[in-house]
Amino acid sequence: MIAIPVRFPRRRLGQALILLLVLTLAAVAVVRFSGYADARQRYDIPHDGQLEASLGIRFTQAAVVGDGGLVELRYTVLDTQKASAFQNDTKHPPRLRNERSGKLAWRTALMKQGHELRPGQSYYLLYLNNDSAVKRGDKIEIVAGPRHLAHVPVR
Repeated sequence: MIAIPVRFPRRRLGQALILLLVLTLAAVAVVRFSGYADARQRYDIPHDGQLEASLGIRFTQAAVVGDGGLVELRYTVLDTQKASAFQNDTKHPPRLRNERSGKLAWRTALMKQGHELRPGQSYYLLYLNNDSAVKRGDKIEIVAGPRHLAHVPVR
């Protein structure tokens, strides 16, 4: 088999290279910038209007932190008076129950700041994750007195 060299005029070769570069740039832009908004996993936490009205807070996140030894429960203040009562009730903090295993995380440290609570401000509770009761990917139930919030995903 004999290879026959194909000769392109220099002008055509330059245009072909420019076209190739433009197409490559367009492909890189599409790959780089498309899909990033959808690539992140959504974190939707359920809400319970009655629980929020009674406690004056809205739970916003549950996450395993501290190398798996702690569970952080974040909340946002809706009503400062009710939220202060919630935060000052150190004898009856919410309990976290793993919906899959039934294990409880109940030993908590209320992370109370030295100032008055502000509506819209986020605060948190830290729980000792006894016996790895809660793991990333689990769903927990937050039990606060007679009220509870189920199916809360854990990050």
